Amino acid sequence: MSARRKATMYTAFSMFMVVLLVATVGVLSSCNNKNETEVVIGALLCLSGDNALSGEFSQAALEIAVEDVNEHLSGIGADIRVRLAIEDTGADPEVALEKLKVLAEEGVQIVIGPQTNAEVEAIKAYADEEGILVISQSSTLPSLAVPGDNVFRFVPDDRQQAVALAKAMREDGIGRLIPMWRGDVWGDELHEATKATFEAFGGTVTDGVRYSVSTDDFSTAVHSLNEQVKGALLSCVACPTAVLLIAFEEVVPILVAAQIEAQDERILDSVEWYGSAGTVHSKELVQNPQAAEFAVSVRFPNPIYGNKDEGEKFETIWEQIEGKVGGIPDVYAVAAYDALWVAALTYVDTGGTEDTDALKKALPQTARSFSGATGLTTLNEAGDREHGSYQFWHVVEDDGAFQWERIP
Repeated sequence: MSARRKATMYTAFSMFMVVLLVATVGVLSSCNNKNETEVVIGALLCLSGDNALSGEFSQAALEIAVEDVNEHLSGIGADIRVRLAIEDTGADPEVALEKLKVLAEEGVQIVIGPQTNAEVEAIKAYADEEGILVISQSSTLPSLAVPGDNVFRFVPDDRQQAVALAKAMREDGIGRLIPMWRGDVWGDELHEATKATFEAFGGTVTDGVRYSVSTDDFSTAVHSLNEQVKGALLSCVACPTAVLLIAFEEVVPILVAAQIEAQDERILDSVEWYGSAGTVHSKELVQNPQAAEFAVSVRFPNPIYGNKDEGEKFETIWEQIEGKVGGIPDVYAVAAYDALWVAALTYVDTGGTEDTDALKKALPQTARSFSGATGLTTLNEAGDREHGSYQFWHVVEDDGAFQWERIP
């Protein structure tokens, strides 16, 4: 046999072996992939509009959670891997419902979010009817605490925030409360819960001022508040009195109007003000000198759900979120991180089942045994976070700049 023919045969054999090796690797890879079940967990987040930053925090937390969960599952030899499917709702309830339907068409059975009460309220009936489990990281409306439905919430409902507020005010010596609150279902329910709790603790609550969510000019509402505070102080000078402001982004024009009103009679800045979870960490507030100066002058502590003394796990996730997005993350993003862990482990505990009823039954059991970055994730009979403590934050001035600082 000629040397040339031998070389040709060798080349052909080598090419055959390469093709065979590639085919073998491809088969092995396919087998490995077939041995792993991919679970798609959906997320309904506000990634556009005024509340986009909060959605970005949750997105970052969920992306970190997917990496951590899959690393954990690989380490324990589990055959399940998690993939995330995110939809932007813009905090619009109608859009949230449409995006949930998109996820449902893709076969998603568990969804993290949405973030707002109005969105959860809008999608609840569809989720119940179609067998989709919803885990919100930040919805707190007490009326959405319904046992047996498909909505789970990894934060306590606002009745616990009301207790934290009333307790803090009473411990600060406040005996009389004059509320000002936004006239929507969230504002009304938090106001009623706080009023009932504050009175149960021995305090007195006046009629206060309820304003429309469509209000642009708050001068009239703030003037009415001023008159009520003045009347209360005249009736009992020695009675420690405070204002409770239950608001969202309108906190800035309200505090600006209050500062202007206070320039005449020095009434509104002579009493302490308290805020709620709707205003804590407001970026717009600390960027507005007038509003921020008034907030500093009236102390303005604002509660938000979160462990009073976070552990190393919380701090690690918090710093990772901060590194991905920038700014001060909210605790709801860390709750979203824990929610994805519980969702993934629920699939593991049920063997990757597609049976929604089995998932629904297993999820609270998995949550009860899981200790995440936000602590134990035990849920109550309504599927909401059973235990929770609250941190209080206020605005401080540092070398001419304003920032949020946690109250020890």
